[in-house]
Amino acid sequence: MALTEQRGNSSQKLLDQKIGPVLLFGLMVALRIKKYFGNRKQQAPERVLVVCFGAIGDLIVLTEAVRRQWPEKTVFLACSQLNYPCAQMYQDIYASVAAVNLRSLGSIHKICEQFNITQIYDSTQWANIGPIQVGVAKLLGRDVQTTGFRTSAILRNRVYDKVVQHGADVHEVVNFINLLAGRQWVKSNSDLPSLLPDLYSDKPIHRTGKVLFHLWPSGNRSYLKAWPDDYWIELAKACVEMGYTVYLSGAPTDKERTQSIVDALGLKQVISLAGAMKLKELSDFVAKEVEFAVSVNTGILHLAVSAGVPVIGLHGGVNPERWGPLGSRSISLLPSSGKSAYLHYGFEYPEDDHEAYVLDRLSIDQVLAAVDRLCADR
Repeated sequence: MALTEQRGNSSQKLLDQKIGPVLLFGLMVALRIKKYFGNRKQQAPERVLVVCFGAIGDLIVLTEAVRRQWPEKTVFLACSQLNYPCAQMYQDIYASVAAVNLRSLGSIHKICEQFNITQIYDSTQWANIGPIQVGVAKLLGRDVQTTGFRTSAILRNRVYDKVVQHGADVHEVVNFINLLAGRQWVKSNSDLPSLLPDLYSDKPIHRTGKVLFHLWPSGNRSYLKAWPDDYWIELAKACVEMGYTVYLSGAPTDKERTQSIVDALGLKQVISLAGAMKLKELSDFVAKEVEFAVSVNTGILHLAVSAGVPVIGLHGGVNPERWGPLGSRSISLLPSSGKSAYLHYGFEYPEDDHEAYVLDRLSIDQVLAAVDRLCADR
């Protein structure tokens, strides 16, 4: 089952959706046979592997859950090769990080053998590659116990030893906390301030006169999560008039289009960071230098939250109750009209782009009002 490391890759999704169920059915049968004929071995000391094949935002939010649930437990992480650079930022959280070769269905099994893993927690929410890899590790492993999400896809549920309900009405960090707890422990987003006190503390905003804008979303049909360039230009002008220096972040592939925004503004107070920093460097810069961030819903939004900075999140189809920035000082904004906040897993867009795209109806005035709220909180 050839899989590529590319977000939003259509052939990868086709393989996952068409071939994945066949592999899951075969694994389900094989695991039942193994359970029936196998001899139960004495449980070895617990050594935990957390699996994350999601985007950078998933990894960052999952790590918050690991930090909350297992502050003193030895935990290993298996992630996609794309997310490996991000995962390396959390060496204080994970005992070791391993990049999974998605082209090899035995990759998770090899990682389990390497670290003597006895417990696997699979954070994959909808794709079949997660339960397939974990199922193979369970089938080939000596005595590995597995936990994953219960979803409407029945076959993937039956690969795990234990399933935890994946909720559509709570933030994903709640789902991750419940997964690691092995049960539906947290019921509501209202519990988050007590569960994540560091993110919901009343510490004052660090006034630096520097703000970060992240303009560029990623993933499937990413253009549907983009705020119009003209709006960013007007917002940058307004922030400069308020006395801020504005930094624009982006990947190396975003360098050219970020520079075009800088050139259009022609202001020395607007600086491009696209391609100039690795994720760890950007995270450190945000934590030390940035007063607040404005971002579309993508990994950098969650990176800024993790760095302790208030975030104004710009959401269209993305539901902020499911995927918005955490923290008491963060603000999530939705368009004033049109169909919005309809994404659960992240792919439930209407086929018609004109119906799916509504971020042009999230006005500059809405964002400036949110900036005023942060500025007033002194």
